[in-house]
Amino acid sequence: MAKPAMKNLSTYVTYEDFLAFEKAAKEFEERAPLKRSRKGNYPLLIRLLFFTGARIAEIVGTPRRILTQCLSPGNNKRKGRCQKWCIERSDRVCIDSNCEHFRIYIQKYHHGIRVKDISFRDRLIAVYGKSVKSDELKARTVIIDQTTLDLIKEHIEKYSLKPDDKILNINENGAKTFLPKIRDKLNLPWVSAHKFRHGHAIYCIQKGMDIRTLQLQLGHEDLATTAIYLQFAVDDRIKVYDKVFNAKPTDAKIQCPGCGFSFKVKKNKEIDFEDRMNGIFKY
Repeated sequence: MAKPAMKNLSTYVTYEDFLAFEKAAKEFEERAPLKRSRKGNYPLLIRLLFFTGARIAEIVGTPRRILTQCLSPGNNKRKGRCQKWCIERSDRVCIDSNCEHFRIYIQKYHHGIRVKDISFRDRLIAVYGKSVKSDELKARTVIIDQTTLDLIKEHIEKYSLKPDDKILNINENGAKTFLPKIRDKLNLPWVSAHKFRHGHAIYCIQKGMDIRTLQLQLGHEDLATTAIYLQFAVDDRIKVYDKVFNAKPTDAKIQCPGCGFSFKVKKNKEIDFEDRMNGIFKY
């Protein structure tokens, strides 16, 4: 079932927004002192966010951490709606230690995109899901455009990256710190990493991608979640609508100036047989 939060798509990153972010990221690298990050990481991050639709944690990786959920009916897994959630607002604490709805699980560490996760021949990148609860990581594949793939190849050659090395030497916190700096400069305070994911999906839909292919690209388990983006396929909807309501008739009526009888003339200019018979028996 589609998540209620996904239904609010009033703001998303457009292709023009992406171009502005990519340009700003390049300018940021030119003037900002880089510490651990390699030059070229930030523009590549922006491109990967928009052209793959992957989550930011799938691109740069995420550390091992303990997460909690409140599965009480009506809370939608949000602990803030649970009356038993600890007043200190600690993610690891619940007032009722025996609550049947409170869950604690460990999110496994995963590495983000590595060199060996990219198939340059097939233009595929293996990414890993955000809530990995199993001991063994399971990957899904996303398609990438050739321009971004060429930039990745140059990046690998420039820094002599090995197969097990990460493409981007940025962690999740570093990436989330970088984005606010760029969006403040561009005066786009509503932009977040997930808005790039929405932008990717909407751009694909508007350019004619079918819903099943988009589902595989985004990694949605439920097709209904992906189907939310169909509302943005305006051009296709207009074409179908016009086909239904603006269909041209297959025949036209012509009135005989002599007898005043109306005949239906088809596209092949033949008079309809029924009208012929009516005309015969009328006189």
